[in-house]
Amino acid sequence: MGTTQRINPGVTNQPNWGDLSNSITQVAKTLEQEKTLDEEEAKKNDKKEDDSIKHLYTDSSKQYKKIVDRRTEHIRTVFKNLIRTGGGRQAIASGKSSSIGKAGLKSAGKLTGFFTSVATNGLDKTLVDIGFGSLQGKSFNDIIDYLLVYCSESNQGMDETAANKASCEIMKEIAAQSDNNVKKYQDLIKQLVDGQELSDTLCKFWGLYIFEHLSQRFEEKIQQQKGEDVSKETFKIIKDDILGRVKVLNTQRAISKIDWNKAEGKKEIEKIFDSIIKIICNEKN
Repeated sequence: MGTTQRINPGVTNQPNWGDLSNSITQVAKTLEQEKTLDEEEAKKNDKKEDDSIKHLYTDSSKQYKKIVDRRTEHIRTVFKNLIRTGGGRQAIASGKSSSIGKAGLKSAGKLTGFFTSVATNGLDKTLVDIGFGSLQGKSFNDIIDYLLVYCSESNQGMDETAANKASCEIMKEIAAQSDNNVKKYQDLIKQLVDGQELSDTLCKFWGLYIFEHLSQRFEEKIQQQKGEDVSKETFKIIKDDILGRVKVLNTQRAISKIDWNKAEGKKEIEKIFDSIIKIICNEKN
């Protein structure tokens, strides 16, 4: 069964999923409009440029800008509609939404728990503590495969799937940086916890998590309506936009030393999630 047929009906007293679906369709339409304009430009370039058609190039530049501006506004509407379907920013960031947030908070907690344990106790002991056992006779890939399962939530629905995909992408990214070297992997994780990088990593996790909620619900639908190329480009643009906003947030946040193993760590995870929601929706308060 396609993912588009498993969309939740919505949240009581909140706009239905149709508004969110329509806003994503509008983003895809701007890509179609841009493609049409590109084709028109190609035809113009085949003709001899003279004074009688020079004005067309200026007109095209204005049209491109209008399309990009519309796309930017539609993407902002996509994010706002996603948050509305979840019952609002406060409900989502606190894990009280029935559709988004709860599984993300659990996965974020598992990630930070694993990272801080490695930084404090070392990779060997941490792996024993979480059930992997001794490193002896195990390959680097064995470790990563186990961690991908360990950091995942039970795959019961879309929220869990989004959390799993986001945490897997984070874990795979760190693994790739370690060049299949266990010691380097441990050192990278220690650097994450000792510096600001853990907060930055959580910011990226939340950005990926939000994107996955959008892509798994609507990418198939856009592919059916607009074709595979437009669908891929639509969701690439949405993902790049989210991660671009997350990077801006990273540079703006003043990070203090957090004890991630205590209540302040849980509170900081929720605070980062709330900040991500605010920045992607362009909210001021």
